[in-house]
Amino acid sequence: MARTALAQKPLPLTRILLVEDNASDAFLVNGLLRDNPGVNYVTERAATQSQAVEMVAEQEFDVCLLDLTLPDASGFSALVCLQEKAPQMPVIILTGMKDTALAKRAVGRGAQDYLLKDEIQITRLTRAIDYAMERKRIEKELFQRANYDALTGLANREIFLNRLDMALARTERLGTGVAVLFIDLDRFKPVNDTYGHDAGDEVLRNVAQRIKSILRAYDTPARFGGDEFAVLLEGIGNARDAATIAQKIIRALSVPIAYQNHALEVGGSIGIAFCETSMAPETLLQQADIAMYHAKKDGGGYRFYAESMQTEAVAMLGLEEDLRAALLAHKLRLYYQPYVSPDGQAVLGVEALLRWPHPDRGLLAAHEFLPAAESARLMAEVAQFVCAQLRRDISLWNAQALPPMHIAANLSVSQLDAPDLPQWFSSIAQRDFLKLHRLAVEIPEEALTDISGPRFMALAKLHDMGIALHLDNFGRGSLPLTTLCSLPFSLLKLDMSLIKNMSDNLSENVLIGTAVMLAHHLGMKAGAVGVELPWQADMLKKQVCDSMQGFLTVHPMTADELVAWIQKNSPVK
Repeated sequence: MARTALAQKPLPLTRILLVEDNASDAFLVNGLLRDNPGVNYVTERAATQSQAVEMVAEQEFDVCLLDLTLPDASGFSALVCLQEKAPQMPVIILTGMKDTALAKRAVGRGAQDYLLKDEIQITRLTRAIDYAMERKRIEKELFQRANYDALTGLANREIFLNRLDMALARTERLGTGVAVLFIDLDRFKPVNDTYGHDAGDEVLRNVAQRIKSILRAYDTPARFGGDEFAVLLEGIGNARDAATIAQKIIRALSVPIAYQNHALEVGGSIGIAFCETSMAPETLLQQADIAMYHAKKDGGGYRFYAESMQTEAVAMLGLEEDLRAALLAHKLRLYYQPYVSPDGQAVLGVEALLRWPHPDRGLLAAHEFLPAAESARLMAEVAQFVCAQLRRDISLWNAQALPPMHIAANLSVSQLDAPDLPQWFSSIAQRDFLKLHRLAVEIPEEALTDISGPRFMALAKLHDMGIALHLDNFGRGSLPLTTLCSLPFSLLKLDMSLIKNMSDNLSENVLIGTAVMLAHHLGMKAGAVGVELPWQADMLKKQVCDSMQGFLTVHPMTADELVAWIQKNSPVK
């Protein structure tokens, strides 16, 4: 019976460029390479420097065997030209005995090795080729590690700035523009915290590929770490071209990313800086970063840098530094504003309001400095302060035997996304600590207009801890009714703008009446904020509103002042 011949695995192909003008020397080298049974060498010959340069421009070679003595080359010109055209191609110098010193200097200029023509043997030649290719592979790997992000394969910050520097240097000479896009993902942290780092890595890889798919071959996308990306657009005619690219990226990032059985939604905010003159690359990058902050503050999309943003950024930076110092020195304060029954006779609860006695700017409300806390990533420290101060103040009220009431703390969007949100309130929410009171959190409506799974789970976890959920600013945004019905809110607080614009004619206050009826139909109480005039209170009573809060009743006060005010006024019911 005949034996079945086993298919042999083909030998690896090694493409060699032999740059040699001497036909006899070329024949010798070709013969040695052709007769080597262990490797599949394919050799192409160039007799001049110009011919070699043309060949490497058109095709890729694994290694180059280069004779420095060529009819159209002198010194190291052939080596330099080939390195410029094919920087990843290893080069081995072929030299005569008299050129040894020149060959050694060529190695110092970037060649991997040199061989003496009179001493070439197949084993020595093969070993030199293998060594050169391996050395170049290692160099390439080290270069990749040093200059490119390991997760996404994009350029890192250093190489991005180097390319931006060169692009800016060419700007005035070529008469074209340069744009930098600074991209920050909008909901990456809750995805990473909820689904784990593997999901986060998949998101970053996917985002990188989507950005690359939109750009031209000579644009430079980069990852700066975390969820921050940048794009260098060189040779663009005007700012509109940069905006077009930004819009395409935003659309690409708005598509959910599939991970296991989940559809992960992130999205992105983009800042654009455009220039047509030479400038420091760090300056242009900083401008794009500042514009990105404004885009994120405005709810996403893209924004172009404007000089006014720089002034605001400097002021913001100063406020961030002051806030850090204030947190370390425990300078923040909690004030409390009661909300009362429609007749004004019973205190139903209090809302904790964060304030900062700034040494130069006076008493700042939360909305005046929390954006600085967001920018400086200090919201966790702010939340920890609020919880610690709440614990001290509730202990005081327990000692004073105040009647039962809701004690509400406000949550920002970023705090709602924090993974340790339940832990912040765990020391306060204990029933044996709260005594007769109940802890509540107030969530702004804008945090729920596009609610994600992680935010929904965070609120459900707070409710399971016994913390009441209050919906704040209702009527300011466009909250879907399905979202309103899916979460266990106990109080719906009408936005201040509704109260400000209400009429003293009952029939004209349809919005307020409808909102109160909706709350009652869903099993919630309805509360009004910003009540300052007696006729407003009368109108709200006619609309069967359950609670009122505003300067008509009392201004915000400290914990001690609250005790005195409650003891002086009607008891809590």
